Amino acid sequence: MSYPFHVKSRLASLFVELHRWYIRIVIQGALFLITASLLLADNPPSNSVDQKDAKNISLDQPNLPLQEDVTLNYTYVGDADLHSGLGGHLGEQTTQFGYSLKASLNDQLSLRFDLNYNRLDFGQSAGSPLPFDLQTLSASIGASYKLSEQWAVFGAVSPRLEMIDGWDQIESQDFQLGGILGATYDPSQDLSLRVGVAINPGTTGLPVMPVLDLRWRFADAWTLNFGFPRTSIDYQLLPNLRLSPIEIGFEGGSFHTDKTYGSSVGMEDLNDRKLDYREVRVGVGADYAVAKNIHVGLSAGAVVYRQFDFNDANFTPQVDPAPYVQLGVKIGF
Repeated sequence: MSYPFHVKSRLASLFVELHRWYIRIVIQGALFLITASLLLADNPPSNSVDQKDAKNISLDQPNLPLQEDVTLNYTYVGDADLHSGLGGHLGEQTTQFGYSLKASLNDQLSLRFDLNYNRLDFGQSAGSPLPFDLQTLSASIGASYKLSEQWAVFGAVSPRLEMIDGWDQIESQDFQLGGILGATYDPSQDLSLRVGVAINPGTTGLPVMPVLDLRWRFADAWTLNFGFPRTSIDYQLLPNLRLSPIEIGFEGGSFHTDKTYGSSVGMEDLNDRKLDYREVRVGVGADYAVAKNIHVGLSAGAVVYRQFDFNDANFTPQVDPAPYVQLGVKIGF
């Protein structure tokens, strides 16, 4: 369907305004957190520490109200047969970048800003009806308030942009605004529970989902981390080396094809459709602390499930299991 020029002009203007709004939220959120933290840094607490006792302070308990983390992960997945009715095979490479900034305003209230970018590149034959890449850029601006020694409440607003095959075909429907609201319960150092509700407009099937995260140290060196998108059982072999004999990871998202996506490969039914991509990984991993604030991670295993679901188009290609290896680094400031 073709649209009159004035309609296209209005759509273009709408996209520009949404893009400006998205960037404004990200920038203003970061500036707000930085400004609030700098103000607190200029007015430190009055209960100062005597110089003689300074050497007894643990380096793991910084006085600075700002905490920053940068993470970078790269994953390579081997080629596997593609079951789409058209034959062929599929390879995959994943790149993930994350940045988080936390500012503790006082003993009860803290603010947090997160910025994440995730890109999945698929190696396949020319003319394939599947996307060559799926990209997600998201931000989160939230707060946490401590009600007591054991209970805290939290909330966040999370705008995100989901793209198929690059940045040059972005439309207003690729923008979504979600959020999360919940509580944490920490009865001891060995047990932590996080529950809540996540709102994800644009997600097919479950736009509102429950949140359940559990960290349980059930033995001196063993910890269960249950949640989404990663679940693992960890073993602290050395003070600076943690092993994960089993870990399960989830990848994917909900995307939207443009009005000519399918026409370019002779499958018009794929035009203007929701595309849900789901992936499950099972493997083992290790995390090594190179320095106090620098961790290097290595994981390997198999991608046991991958599916592309073009909603209402009766086209749901699946991919056979394939081996994967992931290398990551996390730096704290």
